[in-house]
Amino acid sequence: MTDGKRTLIQGWLLCLFITSLLVTHSFAPAYAGDDDSQQFATPVSSTVLEQILFFPSREAPATVVSLNNSMISAEISGEILEILVQTGDEVKKDDVLAKIDCEPYQIAKQRANAALNSGYARSKYAKQRQKDAEKLRSSRAISVDQLNMRSSEANALASEIGVLAADLKEAKRRITKCIITAPFDAVVVERQASVGDYTIPGSVLVKLLDLNNLEVSAKIQQQDVGSLKTASTISFITSGKTHPVTNRTVVPLVDSRIRSYEARLDFTKDVASTGSAGRLRWQSDQVHIPADYLVKRNEQLGIFINKNGTAYYHVLNATGNGLPAAIDLPANTEVITTGRYGLVDGQAIKIVNP
Repeated sequence: MTDGKRTLIQGWLLCLFITSLLVTHSFAPAYAGDDDSQQFATPVSSTVLEQILFFPSREAPATVVSLNNSMISAEISGEILEILVQTGDEVKKDDVLAKIDCEPYQIAKQRANAALNSGYARSKYAKQRQKDAEKLRSSRAISVDQLNMRSSEANALASEIGVLAADLKEAKRRITKCIITAPFDAVVVERQASVGDYTIPGSVLVKLLDLNNLEVSAKIQQQDVGSLKTASTISFITSGKTHPVTNRTVVPLVDSRIRSYEARLDFTKDVASTGSAGRLRWQSDQVHIPADYLVKRNEQLGIFINKNGTAYYHVLNATGNGLPAAIDLPANTEVITTGRYGLVDGQAIKIVNP
């Protein structure tokens, strides 16, 4: 073999060697990167979202209150002749509670009636004089001023009749106030007057508590107001008994001391006794995820989910630490459980479920 051919062959071999090195150098990092990615992926465990979803129940302190806690007062002045009820008595609507001396008002009625009759007589006489004056004026026997004076007298007495009639009506009304009756079915919770006392308008005689118009008053935390408004089933529980109720309203005023709202609820079936203390319980209509699965990132609460081997941080509208959060992700979402606290958004993960 000549030297020229030997040199050419060596050159071709050198080119093949260099080309093989270049090919190896080009593909080796990719393979190494994939191996490194698998080697350094964080092992975590996961569960399907539908396996941990639930409808949370909430509770709040509540009390049965009466819509009518009334102080029954006298509307006229006078001596109390009778008080016919005692503390603890149950009364029906229109039952007599007390009687006030009515003799002065009977006398006032007689005077008002007599004054009205007198007014009718004087008005009749004035009208007759007016008619006579009109006849005399037609014959020019009296002046226009005289006719106008008699007409004015007749009109004044007619107006006075209205005043006297109103006085008689007021006298009759005062007589009806001599007997004090119950405005509704109730129980007497306090008696504040005695027989022989002299009462004046506004003086409280007895206190009544309505037994029929009852509702539940509950203190609802701010984060629970929304779920209460949408709840389909609400119960008031007291003394081991459950009473179904419905939400009537949430008063739009925050109690600054305990940061809560007052809710008022109506009984739908059995009514608890007024003053009963218990718990209001309801179930949210929206699915939630337990608070144990929540983690905080950038001052926001959320969960980590698996997306093709990558941890993705999904922010939730959570109301606070230690509380479940409403969630609207698909039921088959893979939620990271063990190992979630050390993750960052976008981190490579490897699912290792037992």
